[in-house]
Amino acid sequence: MAKTRKNNASMRKTRKQTGGKRALSPWNKFVKRVYQEMKKDRKDTQFKDALVEAAKRKKAGKMD
Repeated sequence: MAKTRKNNASMRKTRKQTGGKRALSPWNKFVKRVYQEMKKDRKDTQFKDALVEAAKRKKAGKMD
């Protein structure tokens, strides 16, 4: 007897993803570091605030 669509769909959901995560780019590492610095001072800091701040620092040449 052939499998039904329902069975095929449920089988697809149970498969595990293989492989690793892609390494973070220098920009992503920098933004993450800026976010952590900002989070220390203000607990309500959002990630988008860190992106804006990181962009300002990068434009000023202070990325590293």
